[in-house]
Amino acid sequence: MHLILSMSIMYNCAMKNFIFDFYNTLVSIHTEEHDPESWRGAVGFLAERGIKSDPETLIKLYDERWAEHISDLEQTSKYAYPEGDIKKVYKSMVTALGGTLSDSAAAACAVLARRQSIRRLELFGGTVELLNALKARGCKLYILSNAQSVFTVGELEQSGVVDMFDGVLLSSDYGCRKPDPAFFDFLFKKFKLKKPESVMIGDDPNSDGKGAQNYGIAYVMADGGAAAHSRQILALTEKD
Repeated sequence: MHLILSMSIMYNCAMKNFIFDFYNTLVSIHTEEHDPESWRGAVGFLAERGIKSDPETLIKLYDERWAEHISDLEQTSKYAYPEGDIKKVYKSMVTALGGTLSDSAAAACAVLARRQSIRRLELFGGTVELLNALKARGCKLYILSNAQSVFTVGELEQSGVVDMFDGVLLSSDYGCRKPDPAFFDFLFKKFKLKKPESVMIGDDPNSDGKGAQNYGIAYVMADGGAAAHSRQILALTEKD
């Protein structure tokens, strides 16, 4: 485990707020967005609405329109790391095919493609035990994830642990993503958290680690999932 503490923090108190990334920290996930089979459902969904396409075309359009969407946001957003809206991407894809989609239809199409792209989505072993142990010690638990709420809300529910958390923030709902300090700030202001009592736990040293370090809070590099580092994480609830 890698533990990074901001130089501005005097680590002389027990950690009370444990902020988790979701994907590949609490759940192990593997997707295949570029497998044509992942897009068969979306092709059928659009065909029912008179929009002709094929998996290869949708894959190409998705890559192009997502990149364009983020590029546009980087030019116009007030955030250093803006987050996109997948519904807008799907609507743009369908416009290129000569059709139109409502927000609700775009969301439904995105969820369908996402579900068919998933090859694995399961809790890491020991995750429930770790979360229960933290709750038993009076800790507050939060999720701060770079994710699209259109499908991540359902995947959170599927995980079976979402009710154990005191708060969940998904980047698509806030227009910015880790490592942007603004995304961390939304969480801290909403729940009135104190930096010296808070730690970010995630598998990505850039979005999770750099973000936490820049914001001035501790970070645990949870490679292999948070549960693999339960002993060290639980130790943070004790005074040094």
